[in-house]
Amino acid sequence: MKRKRLSFKGSLLTGGVLFGLIVLLGVLAPWVAPHDPLQVDLLKRLAPPSQSYPFGTDHLGRDVLSRLIYGIRTSVLIACVITAATLFVSLPIGLLIGYVRGRVDRLIMRGIDGVLAFPDIILTVAIVGILGPGFVNMTLAVIAVRWAGYVRYIRSLVQKTCQEDYMRYARLSGNSHLRILRRYVLPQILSQLLVYAVWDVGRVVLMIAGLSFLGLGVQPPKPEWGVMLHDATSYFQVAPHVMIFPGLAIMLFVLACQLLGDRFSEKGAAK
Repeated sequence: MKRKRLSFKGSLLTGGVLFGLIVLLGVLAPWVAPHDPLQVDLLKRLAPPSQSYPFGTDHLGRDVLSRLIYGIRTSVLIACVITAATLFVSLPIGLLIGYVRGRVDRLIMRGIDGVLAFPDIILTVAIVGILGPGFVNMTLAVIAVRWAGYVRYIRSLVQKTCQEDYMRYARLSGNSHLRILRRYVLPQILSQLLVYAVWDVGRVVLMIAGLSFLGLGVQPPKPEWGVMLHDATSYFQVAPHVMIFPGLAIMLFVLACQLLGDRFSEKGAAK
C-alpha cells in the first residue's frame, strides 16, 4: 500500500512539474527564448545543435528552441481557450438533459451519438475543409466536434449525483430546480469536470498540431508545434533535429496532462 501511494505521488508530481514547467516557459518566452523565433538566417539553415543553438536551426535558419518556447503560447493557449469554450457551451446542456431527462434528453443524446460515431480528427478535418483553413475556423471546428463528449460526460455526472439521498431532501425542502442545480449539483460535479478538462487539453493540443501539420490550422510563419513538424518533413533525413524536438514537446505536454488527469481521477475515485 505504501509503495502504491509513493508511486501515485511520484506520477502526480511528475505530471505537475512537467505541466507547470511547460506553461511557465510559455509565459516567460520573451525572456527565456535565446533568439527571435521569426528571425531568418539562410547562412545558418539546418545547423545541428550547438552552444549558440541548443536545438539547432530549421530550413530558414530560425532557432528551433526559440520557436518551441514561443510555440507553447500558441499550442497550449489555443488548447486552453478551446477547452474553456467547449466547457462553457456544454455545461448548461449537460446539466439540463441530465437533470430533466425525458424526451429532450433522448432527442439530444441521439444527435450526440451521431457526432461521436465519427473519429474526432476526421470530423474536424471535414469541417475545417468546408470552412477553410485558419485559426478561427480551426477553433470553431474543434469546439463543434468536442462539445458532444463533454455533454455526455456532464450528463452522466448529473444523473449520478441526482440519485444521492441529499438530492431527495433538497427537492422535498421546496428548492427550485435552478437552485438545486446551482447549489447541490454543480459543486458536486465541478472538480471531476475540471479534471476531465485538464486531461482533455492534451488531446486538444494533439488535434491542433495534427490540423496545423495538414495545413488546416495555424499558418506559417507563426511558431506552433504542428507547423514546425509540417515544415520539417522534407528535411528529416538530413536534419532530424527539426522534427524530433517538436515531436518531443508535444509528447511531453500530452504526457503531463495524462498524468495529471489520471491521477486526480484516481484520487477522486479513492475518496
